[in-house]
Amino acid sequence: MLTQDLKNASRQSLATIPGPIVDYLEQLRAEYQHLDEGRIADYIPELGKADPGWFGICLVTADGHVYEAGDASHPFTIQSVSKPFVLGMALEDRGREEVLARIGVEPSGNPFNAIVVDEASNRPFNPMVNSGAIVATGLITGVDVPNRRARVQDAFARYIGHDIVIDDAVFESERVTGDRNRAIGYLMRGFGMLEGDCEETLDLYFRQCSLLVTCRDIATMAATLANRGVNPVTGERALAEEFVPDVLSVMSSCGMYDYSGEWVYRVGIPAKSGVSGGIIGVLPGQLGIAVFSPPLDAQGNSVRGVRVCERISEDLALHVLRVHATVGTGLGRTYRDDAARSNSVRSAAAQTVLNEHGGAIVVHELQGDLYFASMEVAFRSIVDDASDAEFVVLDFRRVVKIDRAARSLLDSLDGVLTASGRTLVFAHADSCDLDAAASSDWGTFADVDLALEWCEDQLLTRVLGTELLVDLPLHEQELLRDLSDDEVGAISARATIDTVASGTTVVREGERADALYFVLSGVVSVRLGLGTDGRERRLATFGPGMAFGEMALIDDGIRTADVVTDEVATLARIAVADLRELGAAHPELMATLYRNLSCQLAAWLQRANAQVRALDR
Repeated sequence: MLTQDLKNASRQSLATIPGPIVDYLEQLRAEYQHLDEGRIADYIPELGKADPGWFGICLVTADGHVYEAGDASHPFTIQSVSKPFVLGMALEDRGREEVLARIGVEPSGNPFNAIVVDEASNRPFNPMVNSGAIVATGLITGVDVPNRRARVQDAFARYIGHDIVIDDAVFESERVTGDRNRAIGYLMRGFGMLEGDCEETLDLYFRQCSLLVTCRDIATMAATLANRGVNPVTGERALAEEFVPDVLSVMSSCGMYDYSGEWVYRVGIPAKSGVSGGIIGVLPGQLGIAVFSPPLDAQGNSVRGVRVCERISEDLALHVLRVHATVGTGLGRTYRDDAARSNSVRSAAAQTVLNEHGGAIVVHELQGDLYFASMEVAFRSIVDDASDAEFVVLDFRRVVKIDRAARSLLDSLDGVLTASGRTLVFAHADSCDLDAAASSDWGTFADVDLALEWCEDQLLTRVLGTELLVDLPLHEQELLRDLSDDEVGAISARATIDTVASGTTVVREGERADALYFVLSGVVSVRLGLGTDGRERRLATFGPGMAFGEMALIDDGIRTADVVTDEVATLARIAVADLRELGAAHPELMATLYRNLSCQLAAWLQRANAQVRALDR
């Protein structure tokens, strides 16, 4: 798992943070660096010169983001990791029918260099063993030998995103010691599976195995397969999409030689290994994995590579038979508080502050199944958007499921944001059972509206330099703005002032609207019942200085929602009939009230329009 140590290690500024995934890869490298099992492939003399301590790990996502640790940039020859990609070329050049007529797709159960064929068809068992790979190389077309060589190098260059060269020393070593492969090649020609000059094909095969790559290169190649054949870094197509499933299917069943069955069971990722110590894994639609470490086990697979891939699959829940949504669906809309606010009705001064500073509150709507790959995409977007934010709200209302790897990334996200002075806030966390596992650092709220209100309160308190809920007498009420002292005194003389206990229903839905209320202290909220099961929605919150029930000034209709005190509140109540009597004695009083009310309604309408624009994306 992404541990607490990783969370603590990541507590630094957003500008310099390497990220919890890099921390995790570094942890894996440190854990397995001292694993000294296996031996280097010294039957090829040049490969025998490798340092057994070389060890690199790299992940490349399907949208082109790279995470690497250790010797991820150290060059080595690609060897058998080349086989799936040459198969892809053969499929493009010759078509599926011709390739399958010459190469099977069944696991052999034998070592990669076994001299065996399917006795019924004389075909090599699959293109991941040497016999099938040599036949696949023989299917590569070209006008002449140099053209075929150039086409192979160009194809690999598209996968990795830059030019690729051959390690001449390794090529010569392969060629000189390649008698077993020669025997396989001539056997394939004898069975009619290989056409043309056998030595030319073997020369090309040795060359493709001697291409010089890095761990990052082969991770990018794996990510290209994960991205339907398009290099996610350069955007260039490397393999026709229709043949990607062919390549991945054979990798799944045959890519790890006679360890393939146990690999699928334990790791569950389409993979391919090479005797120079490279292993790649492909998560379709998600990412490519690569590990480089030269010491090999008895099957010819990198010892550290196998162990690291097992851990990554387990820790990040990457087994391909786990059903996941498409990457990128983890993050829905993103908006800021200056465009879409809470339902708390604010004073003019507070609204001015939020208009100017509300962008410091950013909301991210998460959705669908959150697992490693989808949460990794969300993690990057959230951190990027937090560069100019103070509060980050994560809305889990549309999240269906969240696995342990995604939870670990959330924990790391909390560390990254907190360390840089940001505050992480959760809304609707109970929808995916996050509240039970939530860190004490996380603020959790029942819905986004409450989360936004809390963030706004913190922001307003900081900017205004005072407590928000100070008592405000009648002459400081928003609706009574611009009234004369005499007019306010007249209203005060007619008003009834009461202190109301928390949880009291002041106005009830269905009652006649015959009075206007001013909040002098405390908080009240407007709530709308949603059914007979007690569910309700908060429509608005009013604090000191705000009025409710003001629509009674326009008509004597029926109340359409309840108004309930959220805490002990002091309220001034004045009957509409009394206001109208006062209006007869003070002609400007009602005109001013209506003007103030109109300004409030216009401001609310403008805010509602802005909110619709912000949310309707």
